[in-house]
Formats: sequence, structure tokens, C-alpha cells
Amino acid sequence: MSKKCKQCGCELADDALFCVQCGAKQDPVVKCPKCGHMNPAANDFCTECGTRLKETKPEEKGAGDEKPAESVQPAQEETSKVVVAEPVSGGQGGGGNQGFQNFRMPPVPPEGNGKKKKILAIIGVLVVVLGLFFAFGGGSKPIQVKSSEIVDDYIRDQSSGDKKYKDKTVQVSGKVKWKGQFNNSQNYSITLESRKNGGKTYQVLVDVPAKRASIVNDLKIGDFVNVKGKCVGIVKQKSPTLISVQIKSTKINDQDAD
Repeated sequence: MSKKCKQCGCELADDALFCVQCGAKQDPVVKCPKCGHMNPAANDFCTECGTRLKETKPEEKGAGDEKPAESVQPAQEETSKVVVAEPVSGGQGGGGNQGFQNFRMPPVPPEGNGKKKKILAIIGVLVVVLGLFFAFGGGSKPIQVKSSEIVDDYIRDQSSGDKKYKDKTVQVSGKVKWKGQFNNSQNYSITLESRKNGGKTYQVLVDVPAKRASIVNDLKIGDFVNVKGKCVGIVKQKSPTLISVQIKSTKINDQDAD
């Protein structure tokens, strides 16, 4: 191993995409076909032997083949400006009707300019669509959290934990503790965290569909994983002392898992 994590300095394999210590995503690399040296993916030539790393596309032309740039007349400035709606965040996820508090329709264009009126009408429709998209959570980002932090939150207060994570899209990082299969389902489970506190065992389980079993098989105990999915909150178990917070996965280490 000759590469170090750009965040924590941990030694990694040359082709590692994630750090096994802190989970930070690493810059992609490409292997030289001649000498085997690892180069940044953006390089066109190997820094060790000079071999070309990327094949030249047929449509690429030399500098001398370029046609002189044609002069472009500057577009005539619009006399009327369009006021774009600026939705107000309605809490986590950006949902709710508060997104329309500052909405204002575009000004009416002057009569006698049909083309300009049509363009402004299209812009107005786009503004409304974008306003709806952001107001109802379409542009929300997943909650990034460690599996240990989820357990901490549920140990402090289960109802507050559900309020924070349940039905939210989360991106959870942690190490594989156990792998298995659910008793009442063909789906597979990955345990990222398990901790005893006050006579109860708190754990974070990742639900992986049976058709994605290959992802589970490729993981080893102790491997660092990054899981994206929907948190369904506490799932009822046979034992009342087992508190299981379940994540329905959509991606595991950038692989589709839904």
C-alpha cells in the first residue's frame, strides 16, 4: 500500500475508493497499462513512463484544425426583469407551504410583443414548478450521520430519535459488525452498530433486498461501509429489550442496493 487517505493519513491500497479508517472518499486513479504505475484519473499520460493513459477520440482535432471563431452579436437586453420565487425553508427537508411566502409572479410584458410574452410565460411556469419541487422536499439532502450517533440519539430518547430520523433519507457510515438474513424475510441484514445500555441492546440494521445478496457477500466483518436509504425507525422485535433501528438501503458504497 502506497497511498494515504487525504483526510486521516491512513495507508490504503492504490485503488481504494474509500478510507477503511474514516470513510472519506478518495480520488479515483488509473493504472498505467505499460508500467503499472497508479496515476490520478484526470492524467492523460503516465507520470512514470509517459505512456498515454486515455485513447484519443476520433473526433479530436489538432490545434491547427480549429476554425476561427465567428463574431457573435450581443443579445439585446431585456427591458423587463423576471422576479424569481425564493422559497422559504419549512424546516428540515424544505417541505410545507412556507416555501411560497415570498413568491411573486413575473411582471406582465408590454403589449405588442408576442414572442417576449411567450418566453416570459414559459419562465413563469418553470418558476412555479421549481418552487413546488423545493417547497415539498424535492431538493432536500440526506442526513449524514454515523451509526454510533444514531444509537446515541435513541439511547437518550427513543421518541426524539424517531422524530429526528424516521421516514427521513439518511446516509449512514459505520463498520460491519454482523451479516445475516431476516427471520421473516428473504432480505439480508447488515448490523452497523450494537450497544447495550440500561438492560437493552440498541442496534442499527441495514435492510438489503435478496436480489442484492452479492453486495452483502462481498463485505467482510470490520469493513467500512457507507449506506444511503430511508430510516423506518424502530422495528418491533420478539424481545422487548432489543431496540432495532432499521435502514432500507438504496445504495451501499455507491452500488445500487434497492
